[in-house]
Amino acid sequence: MEKGNKTDIKDDVRLESRTSYKSPPQFLNKKEYVHVNMSKLPHWHQDCKMQFVTFRLADSLPQVKLHELSTFKEHWLSEHPQPWSKKEQEDYDKEIRDKCDRWIDEGYGSCILKDADIREIVEEALLHYDGIRYEVYAYVIMPNHVHILLSPIIGYTITEVIGKLKGYTARVINKKLGRNGSVWQKDIFDRLVRDANNYAQYLDYIRNNPYHLPSTDYTLSVGASAF
Repeated sequence: MEKGNKTDIKDDVRLESRTSYKSPPQFLNKKEYVHVNMSKLPHWHQDCKMQFVTFRLADSLPQVKLHELSTFKEHWLSEHPQPWSKKEQEDYDKEIRDKCDRWIDEGYGSCILKDADIREIVEEALLHYDGIRYEVYAYVIMPNHVHILLSPIIGYTITEVIGKLKGYTARVINKKLGRNGSVWQKDIFDRLVRDANNYAQYLDYIRNNPYHLPSTDYTLSVGASAF
């Protein structure tokens, strides 16, 4: 990590104490309140519950795919006028996530995360707050996107911790590459993990996501605490 101004990730950590163990995963409790923060995409939160998070590089979807996504949204809205039922909202969100997941796996854009040094910036920043703001159970850093299984520690939300991670890594990556501009797509995809079976599915997804890539093009970690 680089030294920097008072927003540097190392400066912040002096105010907090790191835990030395992983808590057992906690899954969605359907009887508890779920806070939903609406932006372009809904973001779900229950204190300390595990979430599967995806964020991608700003250029990971070409204009033709963005146009296809826009067309799909217009078509969906024409057939499902708002206000939506809970099921309609869930179906819509799933369609959007599945399309984007499939497209980013096709490897569009500059794919700067193929560079091991760039991936290391992301990995070190992610692990720096492991046990402080969240607990990380597994992750894969792909050429143009990142998947993480983690549980925010009480007092933190997924949008807050991932927002800080993206902001910090964007500054360091741009400095390393000698450039300006957006590194990450603004929004994130996040999903509360429902139960142990759902957890196993996400672990398998992370493990298998880079199956088609040489080992030099990705970083994969599934810790012992994830089993």
